[in-house]
Amino acid sequence: MKEADESAGFLPERFGEIHEWWRAVIETAIDLAGDWLRAPDALQEDLFSGWITRLNHPSMRPEGAPVFSAGRILERAKPRWLAIVEGKVSAQATRTLAEDLDRLIEPLSRPMRKTLRVLFIGDCLMGEIMAGVAGPCVQAQIALDPVVRYNGVQAMLRNEIRELAQGAFDLVFFSPFSYTFLPEYDQVLRWNAGLWPRAKFFGVLDRMLEDVAQTVRLLAQQFDCPIYVHNSAGVVQTFSFWSGTAKNVSSLRNRMQARPFIAQRMERIAAEAEFEGRVRVMDEAALRRQASDFALGRVLFQGKVHHPTPLSMELARGPYMDAIAAAALLAAKKAVVCDLDNTLWNGVIGEGPVEHFADRQRILKGLRNKGVLLSINSKNDPRNVDFAGAVLAMDDFVAPRINWEPKVPNMASIVEELNLKEKDFVFVDDRPDELERVQNAFPAMTTLNAQEAAAWRWLAHWEKHLPADQLEDRTRLYHQRAAREEFLTRKSEQRTSQEDEAAALSNLQLSVKIEQAARTPELKRAVELVNRTNQFNLCGSRVTMAELERGLGAEQWVMTAAAKDKFGSMGVVGVMIVKRAAEGLEIPVFVLSCRVFGFGIEYALLNAVSGMAARECRVVGRYMETPHNGPCREFYAKAGLQREEAGWVGAVGDLKATPAWLTIEGLAMARD
Repeated sequence: MKEADESAGFLPERFGEIHEWWRAVIETAIDLAGDWLRAPDALQEDLFSGWITRLNHPSMRPEGAPVFSAGRILERAKPRWLAIVEGKVSAQATRTLAEDLDRLIEPLSRPMRKTLRVLFIGDCLMGEIMAGVAGPCVQAQIALDPVVRYNGVQAMLRNEIRELAQGAFDLVFFSPFSYTFLPEYDQVLRWNAGLWPRAKFFGVLDRMLEDVAQTVRLLAQQFDCPIYVHNSAGVVQTFSFWSGTAKNVSSLRNRMQARPFIAQRMERIAAEAEFEGRVRVMDEAALRRQASDFALGRVLFQGKVHHPTPLSMELARGPYMDAIAAAALLAAKKAVVCDLDNTLWNGVIGEGPVEHFADRQRILKGLRNKGVLLSINSKNDPRNVDFAGAVLAMDDFVAPRINWEPKVPNMASIVEELNLKEKDFVFVDDRPDELERVQNAFPAMTTLNAQEAAAWRWLAHWEKHLPADQLEDRTRLYHQRAAREEFLTRKSEQRTSQEDEAAALSNLQLSVKIEQAARTPELKRAVELVNRTNQFNLCGSRVTMAELERGLGAEQWVMTAAAKDKFGSMGVVGVMIVKRAAEGLEIPVFVLSCRVFGFGIEYALLNAVSGMAARECRVVGRYMETPHNGPCREFYAKAGLQREEAGWVGAVGDLKATPAWLTIEGLAMARD
């Protein structure tokens, strides 16, 4: 193969004319292909497909080389490879090669659902991981746009990090202690370090870890994304049995002392308050529970430019892929819709007793407790569905669809009832045909196969890193909304006049508390509501805590509206930011939760300005049309403001009165 024209289909040159580096890259691909064909297991397939996928990265290609997808590379290689082996092996072997290549080409040729820009920092372990994770990423239709930094001198590395654009990455992975990345770590693992006094040994480690902490803090300051930092498994990369045994034995004592010291310090660094949970420990040391140090460090493939170990492959296929999939497919999702049979329990409940999947249900329960909505889309008789003895209960779900209707229209009705976008949903089912139909109908929706263990690992990773300090129980709020809407529907069927509608709203016993947000929890809730509101968001605004805190109480005020009625508290449902302007007051941000549309709470919130200025004071409301904020397009006009070049303008005293059915508490009182 290596002597074939077009270098086995990778480049339009003869193999001998290719640059030495590119030749080594292609040799690696062909050798990995041979290993895969000789032993076609999942590991060999990932090694081969991952390396093929990496060929398109600029660091792997000579300047001017053509760019093809991994699937296209194999398509180009396939006829030449078949021609090479034809006549040299049996016809059946040739057919098997063609079938194996076709099976690999299909997923490698699919379009990607998401592209992540990822920063990898470390030594050759990172190259091994990038190749190891590439195949699983393609299978999940995730493309990686990697940037790599290999500098082990921390001060120089930090300068390189500062040169990178702020906020440029979706994920950062940093492996300070792998193999011999840090000179200090390499030093403490040498046999003679075992002769040092204890104070010197741990003093070197302490200084090294403080240096690493500085780099981690810079990463957190520079990039507003999840940052994964390795602890240390203390694995020695082993190319041969005898040399590997010698290295492992001579460094054993040092590694045993350094490993827990590093692990404890990395946990403390990750827990620093200013990181707000974005810095996470990549627990490579946990892999030692599955295999020995020697086994983890054994080189699986010895190429000129690639020498992966079980350590790098297990990290790539496990925690790295979990982090990547959670970021690409699950981050910012708001609802998980599940099938029931063979998804939340083992068996078909209509045919007899089932065994609940407690581990799966615990993951979903954790998501529900952290603000993610759960729903059901199942072909079943609702009378048979029973959660007795399960982790989940029926009231953990909202808008369930348990019937014999097709799942696509069921899903459409769930999306409509929850008033979310299709991109906000995850659908989990055990049947590939149902997943395909839903995916085709809702292209922006994430679909996961319940039969694949990786899907539940991804969901567990997402759940683990969601913030636990939710300020409201969204599931309870949706149940209350359903009861509220049922109440209003009954009343609307009975009413005969406009006065009856006002009476129905009065019967809800609606109360609104409007106050200035001044403390961190209140501001945090305001940021959360602004950033996830699209429909009633007058400028499509997005804000940060720093922006709200700037000039708070002097140059700007953050006003919140919290609502409740006879069915319970709805929490904070509106946010208005008011700024002091040259000629009065300016409102650059105004949002209202969709769950209180039609109650007139927006007018109560707007009238909060009456407690800040005289009736004749000028008010300017900003409005910018977006693809989603149609419901608030006429708000300022209906509130009594006039359209001018500066925005929607009027006087405080001209604002529309707060509806009579609202009881107002706090700063803003209803005006006559």
